[in-house]
Amino acid sequence: MEISFTDNITKKLVDVLNPAFCSAKNIRLAVAFLKYSGFSLIEENLSRRLEGGCEAEFLVGLDFRTTEPKVLRILHKLSDKGLPVKCYCYSDPSIKDTPVYHPKLYILSNDEQAVISIGSSNLTRGGLRDNVEVNVVITAGLKEEIVSDIYGLYNKLKFQQRRFEPDLEYIGKYEEVYEQVRKGSVAALQGKAIKQTIKGLKQKEEVLPKPIPTGLQLFGWQKIVYERLPLEPFRTSDMYAYEEEFRTCYPENRHVRDKTRQILQQLEAIGLLRHPHRDRWERI
Repeated sequence: MEISFTDNITKKLVDVLNPAFCSAKNIRLAVAFLKYSGFSLIEENLSRRLEGGCEAEFLVGLDFRTTEPKVLRILHKLSDKGLPVKCYCYSDPSIKDTPVYHPKLYILSNDEQAVISIGSSNLTRGGLRDNVEVNVVITAGLKEEIVSDIYGLYNKLKFQQRRFEPDLEYIGKYEEVYEQVRKGSVAALQGKAIKQTIKGLKQKEEVLPKPIPTGLQLFGWQKIVYERLPLEPFRTSDMYAYEEEFRTCYPENRHVRDKTRQILQQLEAIGLLRHPHRDRWERI
């Protein structure tokens, strides 16, 4: 494993990401804000990899101010052409008790290793190139536990309750509000017509497709534990029968039972397990 840093002064994040794009077979990006100024810096390499069969996902926050409908349309068009790309959005946090979606996580992997960036950079020109930012860049083999843990974190973001896949109608309505805010500032959100449009968007979010967790979307620890889940209800201790098998996969882990319990909780959080009683689990 190698750890380095980017600050867009001595090293720019875009100069780390683009070489990784060139060999990537799996791309996972979770960012609060997405602008064409940043997307254009990776667009060519992304399109080339998608045409080569690489799978890509974007988890994007919506705020009517920063994330641009233009990029949402581009991603929808790529998907409509049959290319393996998905864009899931996290609703604007105007609903009471909804947390602000604010991650900046980039995962690009091939058959051997993953290049991961975690830090302050959104997918904007400023975030990737021009702003002063701080990002940790991890380059590690796919079998290293840190890669498993980061994919687990990504899945937690992906399968949150309010995640949805926007269609063209939704993007069009989002664009209406976005343009009004762009012309009239954030105060425009208080207008009666815009409030009505936003209300319609919230209603539509409830019926738009949502990412559905399956075993095929798991990686590393989550995958090996899921594959050993009994079909019938089970106890936590039942999973300890696989302790040595799990240790073989991650020999540097000295707390395999603790890790197994943690993964069971993660699988519950993303919707693949139920925990109806204190020490009972049920596979969904």
